[in-house]
Amino acid sequence: MDQPELLESEDLTLLRMEQARLLKERAWGSSVLVAFIVVYTAVIMALVNSRTIAAIWFALGTTMVVVAYLYGKMAARDGITRDNVGTFLRGHMVVSAITGVVWGGFAIYQMDYSSELTIFLGCLTVFSITIGGLLPSSAYRATYIALASTSLPPLGFYIAFTAPGGIALLGMGVIVYYLFAMFVSARVEIDTRETIAARNARALNDKIVTQNRLYLRASEEKSRFLAATSHDLSQPLQSQGFFMKALRDMLETQLQHEMLDKVEESWRAQKELLQGIVDVSRIDSGAIVPRIVPVKLAEECRKLVDEFASNERSPQLEKVEFDDVEVETDPLLLARVLSNLLSNARKFTPQDGHVSFYTERVGQVARITISDSGEGILEEDQHRIFDEYVRVGSEGGSAGLGLGLSIVQRLCALLDIGIDLRSKPGEGTTFYLSVPLAGAHVDGPAIVATDNDAFDGAPLVVLVDDEPAVTEAMAAVLTSWKCQVISASNSKQALEIVALTESDPALLLIDKRLGPDDDGVDLIVAIREECNAQIPAILMSGNLGNLAGYDESDAIIYLNKPIEPGDLRVAMQDMLQTGRRRSPHRLRCRC
Repeated sequence: MDQPELLESEDLTLLRMEQARLLKERAWGSSVLVAFIVVYTAVIMALVNSRTIAAIWFALGTTMVVVAYLYGKMAARDGITRDNVGTFLRGHMVVSAITGVVWGGFAIYQMDYSSELTIFLGCLTVFSITIGGLLPSSAYRATYIALASTSLPPLGFYIAFTAPGGIALLGMGVIVYYLFAMFVSARVEIDTRETIAARNARALNDKIVTQNRLYLRASEEKSRFLAATSHDLSQPLQSQGFFMKALRDMLETQLQHEMLDKVEESWRAQKELLQGIVDVSRIDSGAIVPRIVPVKLAEECRKLVDEFASNERSPQLEKVEFDDVEVETDPLLLARVLSNLLSNARKFTPQDGHVSFYTERVGQVARITISDSGEGILEEDQHRIFDEYVRVGSEGGSAGLGLGLSIVQRLCALLDIGIDLRSKPGEGTTFYLSVPLAGAHVDGPAIVATDNDAFDGAPLVVLVDDEPAVTEAMAAVLTSWKCQVISASNSKQALEIVALTESDPALLLIDKRLGPDDDGVDLIVAIREECNAQIPAILMSGNLGNLAGYDESDAIIYLNKPIEPGDLRVAMQDMLQTGRRRSPHRLRCRC
């Protein structure tokens, strides 16, 4: 069974479980209604036919009501599950079929062609029990088919083939009613499924909104905890550094110096770990904003070479060649990226090994290569090395918690630097960085997003569209562009999530028409008032209309659907570079 068939089977199982739950929940109400029909028809039988026939009918009808009620309550007593839903529904079909036999059979039994009232009463009895399956509240069509098929056709054919004269035509009418009931019940079943699916979708959407709140709250609490912890730990670490410096001047023997060297090594590892945690927290929170300027790449790289060579434990540097090119980047953050990669190469390369560090121009980018002759990384582990707190292969016995490469990846995304990895066990590891050249512009049509389309700083984007398929597709593309995405289907959900988010959104991406009395322009105004900021916004619609009151000062771009991903990215880049303006009249307070 392939994946689509598995998903379809899973959906059908969930639907059947919901239908079974409805049957159990409605057992009492259905039993009361049917019991009323039994009493009502029994009274008529007593008046029209005989009290004996009425008593027999009352006993049989009441018995089936009790059986149906007890089955609905006693079967699957611990609740409907995947394991018992099939058995429960099959049992319900059997009970319904027996009920149909009893009702249809007794309608035939009490019928007397010499009395038109008995014919009317027989048809009334069967029609009364089968009319329920034609109502919108019908839960499960299979049980209705079992009931109707064992009551209506037998009665219809009996009248058609045994009744005298024109009365036989009544039997054909019963058959026509049966066929009509089958047709209508099929439509009712579809409506029931759609109702259940819509209710489940609403429940799932509410669950997603709740989970988003929890995740956002947890992320915000983590950021606050890391910020407070790093501040509290940095003070004693700084004091320890000064104390160790003072202590070194007081030492007299070589053994004492060696012991202090080990203490300093442990202290330095703690310092680097704390710095890594702080950097991760600052990058994720958007506190680090790159300052993009033209940078002479060769000069920056030579500074790092001098620093690398000054460490006695560093392996030999080979192929130190730097093209004289200018790149557009933040020099401090680029230096941090290269320093982390060189430190990583030093850590996992033996002292008799070598490290290569060179640059070359490739098209519109400068490619920086840092290669070592260490043990390398297994292919199945390569996708994990950029994760937080992950060390693989020979790194397992090294100091640190594996934050260095995680910081490298985050900074590369922030600087719009492409990063690639090549490694084989026993042959070392090579990292490639692609840094945009200064003044490099590529003309041509917009293309579909790739990893190199990442926005700087992982901007927080609020995406609101009432079409789930559109929201899902756009969220996937935005995520591939390294955006943080908050998605909602209407204004109420969007405002609830934004109100619980510690950081203000960087961009609003909102559909014009979100439903009855739910307008995208009004939502933009509401979110801006909530955040007390002129947040850039992109309004999407097939028919914008009624926008005469909004101009460029409102920081809104209008895009007509369908929108090409490339056009969307260009618009987003334009709006994100425009920035926001703080309202001078209102202050926002988060409690």
